[in-house]
Amino acid sequence: MRVIAVVSPLGGSGRTTLTAHLATLLARQGQPCLAVELSAQNLLARHLGMQEPSALGWAPLAAAGRWWADAAFENTEGVGVLPYGKAPPEAADALHRQLQVQPRWLQDQLELLDVPEACTVVLDTPAWPSPLAQAALRCADAVLVTLEASARACADPAAVQAMLAEAAAAPADQGVLVTRFDPRRVSHRDALQALRAQWGERLIPYTLHEDENIPRALARAMCVGSFAPQAQSARDLQGVCNWLTGPRLAPPSMLATGAGRP
Repeated sequence: MRVIAVVSPLGGSGRTTLTAHLATLLARQGQPCLAVELSAQNLLARHLGMQEPSALGWAPLAAAGRWWADAAFENTEGVGVLPYGKAPPEAADALHRQLQVQPRWLQDQLELLDVPEACTVVLDTPAWPSPLAQAALRCADAVLVTLEASARACADPAAVQAMLAEAAAAPADQGVLVTRFDPRRVSHRDALQALRAQWGERLIPYTLHEDENIPRALARAMCVGSFAPQAQSARDLQGVCNWLTGPRLAPPSMLATGAGRP
């Protein structure tokens, strides 16, 4: 299987949104795909069709010593989903202690999954340096870092470098994605330019624009590609998926993102 970790040192940078949409787009291309939620926010299943956050999840099962994949389900798009579930804080503490004793615990659990050989597993992580985010980095073949278009995302590139240094994925399989970009805002344009200067070729040549269709789709337990397929965000997400799975070429419109417009 191929494992993709969606990570960030920042909360609210779109990791869950990206995980859900990448999994859906991959499934639509006919690729077996499993989305695994490592974040206690427990919102991934909402993006993938459930009207309410999932009560059953892998975290309470694993904390009780049971097989974690018993919480998995498949949505109407054919995406396998393994939600975090509703777990008390002590369950998370138990999982973190497990990772200290067995650093390969997550990798071992993934390898035991009964999935097709060509399956892609997309990991939605809590903010780094959470132990589960660190575990995801250790077992991922590819890493996508989400950084919103803001001053705080530009403030500490050394922290992101330290995060990527933990990753098992080769540098060529590590990408930085700018999210929540509104070209009408000067601060966002300035942040995009700063992030381009900081990350150079590691910056994915697609920018995920701020789009009201994303929260509207979430309110209906849908992905934006189904809710509003012509939306800017739907096109952005398809571009990211294409970059991840195909030739990593810049889109023709890379210089026309609005970054230099008043």
